[in-house]
Amino acid sequence: MEIINPGNEDYHIHSLNYSDGMNTIDEIVQFAGKIGLNKIAITDHCQYHLDRRNFTKKNHYSMTERWKNVHNDVEVIFGIEADILNEDGDVSMDIQGTTSETILLSSHSSPIYPGDPKKITKSYLNAIERFHGRISFLAHPCSTYFDDYVDINAIIELCNKYQIPMEFNCANFVNNRTNIENLKIMLKACNQIYVNSDSHTLYELKNLKRIGIQFLKENNFLK
Repeated sequence: MEIINPGNEDYHIHSLNYSDGMNTIDEIVQFAGKIGLNKIAITDHCQYHLDRRNFTKKNHYSMTERWKNVHNDVEVIFGIEADILNEDGDVSMDIQGTTSETILLSSHSSPIYPGDPKKITKSYLNAIERFHGRISFLAHPCSTYFDDYVDINAIIELCNKYQIPMEFNCANFVNNRTNIENLKIMLKACNQIYVNSDSHTLYELKNLKRIGIQFLKENNFLK
């Protein structure tokens, strides 16, 4: 297993500008510089997710093309956390009609995922087959959202086939929303992983990935 971002990089962060983070993009970037991060990705939820949870729209997503980092040398990229919608593998991967080169493929339980939860593995596999060329990595595949129905081995096999990294999501891990058995299977069997905070607060940005890395060390996944 290769950890793609073992150092000072975090590719799963939510902002106040576009979804459910508690801090603006500028606040996140300033703080990232203070805590020594070199590269971050602001990866807010897709439009379908925003609509289903009635998140307030604060900025048009096209403004990300005009935004520049005037604070520090942190490299900032913008991505979208896409949502699987059904067993056919349909995926929402835009915000206000604008998409991104960086797409995190994820699933969330009701009210976001309207399909049959018992068929979530089929949903994952179909989405990966259809969109593997666009997926940057699979976000929180070991979450407890669909605990009883996820065939993690089948998902790992297909991700490895298409060289799609999977994510060790530190927010879910710290907040007891991770299926630890599935996590350990993933860490043993997948070819590549990202270790990301999935932060919604500055505290999480500062601390969660560190906690995740410590877990990897203590369980001999990272030497």
